[in-house]
Amino acid sequence: MNKYDSDIIKTLLLDEDFEDVSTPEEANFVLINTCSVREHAEKRAIGRLNSLKGLKNKKPEVIIGVLGCMAKELPDLINHPVVDFLAPPDSYRNLVKWIKAKKNGLIPEYKNEQYSNIFISPNNISSYLSITRGCNYFCSYCIVPYSRGYLRSRPPNEIIKEAENLVKNGVREITLLGQNINAYYYKGVDFPGILKKVAGIKEIERLNFLTSHPKDIPLSLFDVMAEHKNVTNYLHLPLQSASNRILMRMRRGYTIQDYMSLVNKGRKILPDLTLTTDILIGFPGEKDEDFKETIMAVKKIRFDQSYMFAYSERKSTLSALFNDNLEERIKNNRLRYLIEVQNEITEEKAHALKGKELEVLVVDKAKKGGKIGKSKNGKIIIVNGVAKIGSSYIVKINRINGWVPIGEIKKEV
Repeated sequence: MNKYDSDIIKTLLLDEDFEDVSTPEEANFVLINTCSVREHAEKRAIGRLNSLKGLKNKKPEVIIGVLGCMAKELPDLINHPVVDFLAPPDSYRNLVKWIKAKKNGLIPEYKNEQYSNIFISPNNISSYLSITRGCNYFCSYCIVPYSRGYLRSRPPNEIIKEAENLVKNGVREITLLGQNINAYYYKGVDFPGILKKVAGIKEIERLNFLTSHPKDIPLSLFDVMAEHKNVTNYLHLPLQSASNRILMRMRRGYTIQDYMSLVNKGRKILPDLTLTTDILIGFPGEKDEDFKETIMAVKKIRFDQSYMFAYSERKSTLSALFNDNLEERIKNNRLRYLIEVQNEITEEKAHALKGKELEVLVVDKAKKGGKIGKSKNGKIIIVNGVAKIGSSYIVKINRINGWVPIGEIKKEV
């Protein structure tokens, strides 16, 4: 979502004849878009601000702004020696005039902001498209409802218009975005409904979506994914914990049994479904048996990949009031073991692709040669041979480098 917001900000500025430059030293204005979901993200942003002290001393006229969730959650950042203004997530329409006026302080936000009718200029064949903003679920550890507000769903006609504009500008892969995308609902159109409408745009070769909440997925979603060839058979479904006791403390609204049932039904309809997840380790009160339940679930479900994190306290959330936090040593040891378990599964799944032929859309250049491609079920494939970005090929996987499948082109689709 921050990448998408950064594209919105860039579009607003370029439309007003600003120019983007390669380094902070060349800039008149430096904007840092931030995230508050985890403590690590905040520390990285603070480190980036600290690194600009030399620039500010050498070039005091440069204007530096902090954008995004940290601008809302940490208002004291205005006192940082390099910071001139703060721009929370729903304030970007005011950004241009604020910058031109060279004002300091906090930019006011718009209520119910959706950033409609702002058409970003894509720089490659893949692009994001936000269909909701905010979230109505106050999971006890999550700061998103506080920093991004309540759920707002965009009208279907606006979403279709933006998608059509993207494909008109050469985009072939679109990822629909929402903090809880399956909660999308606008005047009778639910998420499977809007997914079906966007999938009807024939120029879209790959259609993805992020992020789903297990509580909100209707079984009809899997039917829509199966019915439309351009919808990727990929689902990112955060588990967070497999302990029902911890899930209840997290206020997630489902049990591990609910989650397993959903996964089984999805894999029955989509046998080649790629399943990834988020797992939060070391939540307050997590006992050894709770952690073991999570490990058992990971081994049973066999996620293709997991994004794994140790719990960090977020201001304003319910869990910040809990008084049974775990020692950092325990959290880190558990996280390290979970990563080892998941990495082994990820490697096994990658090697299972060796010798198979997959239809792959080439989306970008690879850093170490070849091209980056994406399969119908969302796998990242390195394609060797003469491949054109934006074209699809049948690729035979002939080796695995770490977890990354590498293949040769058999024919163009």
